[in-house]
Amino acid sequence: MTLNVKGINHVKRRKIVSSLKKDRVQIALLQETHLTDSEHLKLKRDWVGQIYFSSFNSKSRGVAILIHKNLPFTLNAIVRDTDGRFILITGLLYGEQILLGSVYAPNTFDRSFYSNFLAKTSSVCPSHVIIGGDFNCGLNPETDYNPPKCQPPSKMAKATMDVCSDLGLFDAWRVCNPHVKDFTFYSRPHFSFSRIDYVFVSRSALERTRGCLINTCTLSDHSSVSIEFLPPYYDPLSRHWRLNPALLSDPEFVKYLEDQWELFLSTNDLPGVSASTLWEAGKAFLRGSIISFTSAKKKSNLAKQLVLERDITNLEREFKKSSSVSVLKKLDAVRSALDQLLTQKAETGSYAIPSLKDK
Repeated sequence: MTLNVKGINHVKRRKIVSSLKKDRVQIALLQETHLTDSEHLKLKRDWVGQIYFSSFNSKSRGVAILIHKNLPFTLNAIVRDTDGRFILITGLLYGEQILLGSVYAPNTFDRSFYSNFLAKTSSVCPSHVIIGGDFNCGLNPETDYNPPKCQPPSKMAKATMDVCSDLGLFDAWRVCNPHVKDFTFYSRPHFSFSRIDYVFVSRSALERTRGCLINTCTLSDHSSVSIEFLPPYYDPLSRHWRLNPALLSDPEFVKYLEDQWELFLSTNDLPGVSASTLWEAGKAFLRGSIISFTSAKKKSNLAKQLVLERDITNLEREFKKSSSVSVLKKLDAVRSALDQLLTQKAETGSYAIPSLKDK
């Protein structure tokens, strides 16, 4: 989860740590901590097993990364910005190299910040990258602001997109929510909403992303952004999600997939978006759509199964009392329906949630 905390004092420190624990956060990327080095260390409490930070002073900037004590992360290197704008760490997570970063970009264009951030990040960048933070700009003036802005992207937005392009990073929330309009910050002076907080991930990390959400704004004037990220596995044969081919014989599924693809293209096939970026984002979107479809089907079929089992129990009880032929016919019909449902599941595995360990 990434969150601009807008300053931390003694009471707020406990509230933040408690809230992150409640939400079962394992990696927290914080911005605008407004803490000194010694005060940052006080965040290492309760569930927090490791903390990495870059301080500026007690009134501005400051970023931190909190890691759960049960998460098997082994540190390799730390890259700190002396101005308290970003902190990058690399290490082993479940046996694979990963880079985690927390970023607080300037609220006015500063070319040196972006060049410095790009240089520092590219020098330690592995294949798995998760960078979250407040980048102080909406990437798309039409969709990331309300009221929308009828103007080209700002210099900060262009610089942010250039950095992401150079590092091969994707906007996880937009990929997971291509047709949703939501925001992370409300400006009271301007009476406007904007989406300026992001989680940027590499292609390999995107393949392991199960979802990305903008959460309710509670502890700050920013909403947090959370990402559900599947950890890597040691068995290389179990790392890739596979489509259940039985789904392709279901007309309902095929129609659903066609509609989702048309929706994705209508939202994302825009000038300036390269074909490779569109394809990679499209694959991630379709995977999420398929998982959503199969999950809904599984829940629906499970509900049907429970109803049929309940009906069988009631009819059996009634038949034992009455020995009625009509009740027996009803019982046979319900048993047959349940048998067909279970047979379909056993033979094809249709509508089961795709697993990383399938095949």
